[in-house]
Amino acid sequence: MSRPILETRALRKAFGRVLVANGLDLAFEEGAITSVIGPNGAGKSTLINMLSGLIAPDSGDIFFLGRQITRLPIYRRVKMGLCRSFQVVNVFPELTAFENIEIPVLAAQGRAARLLSPLSGETPAGEEASAILSRVGLSHAARSTATTLSHGDQRLLEIGIALGARPRLLFLDEPTAGMNPVERTKILDGIKRISAEGKTTFVIVEHDMDVVFSLSDRIIVLHHGDIIADGTKDDIQSSSKVREVYLGDEVEE
Repeated sequence: MSRPILETRALRKAFGRVLVANGLDLAFEEGAITSVIGPNGAGKSTLINMLSGLIAPDSGDIFFLGRQITRLPIYRRVKMGLCRSFQVVNVFPELTAFENIEIPVLAAQGRAARLLSPLSGETPAGEEASAILSRVGLSHAARSTATTLSHGDQRLLEIGIALGARPRLLFLDEPTAGMNPVERTKILDGIKRISAEGKTTFVIVEHDMDVVFSLSDRIIVLHHGDIIADGTKDDIQSSSKVREVYLGDEVEE
């Protein structure tokens, strides 16, 4: 069996008396789309925040690509290839879609000083940014300012911005929140297409069970900081514990 791309050992976090991560042992397989689900307060966002470096665990260890990163700052994790998106869209609203993506590409290439220069598609960074726009399905909007894009396209742009950092592992926090069915389908198709390229592994926090079941190779269910189920769609749908604490009638439907 190959080494996990990301692994946690006895990861623990509490806020006062509220335990949100109760000694979590997890291993994420490279190339698989993994969804983390659970009721509100289950510890999903806290887990992603610890893995991405936004908050520190109280105890336990995190390993990325076999390297201990538990206390590593966010920017160093990003340089290693561990990136994330947030529930609220984070784009540069007054820059074009192309410019939004070329900025992290330049940073990833170690050419941050170029950020103060005019941006152009006729450079290695520009070529890479154009390729990323194509990967997320936004080539048609390259010259459009981000603020003029639909909510769904802004979400795709945010994924493109993350791809500009050349992530090996990308966390997506509720990527389809607030979308209509057409936008949601576009996002799901984009994630599946990028995952199939084999360059980026996705871990997704999501409440929409249609999205989770249609997208995931693996589903992890959290409840009060504990893992109560971990497996395929069929495993989760057949779990009486998951049915009891979370899914309920959604499994029947």
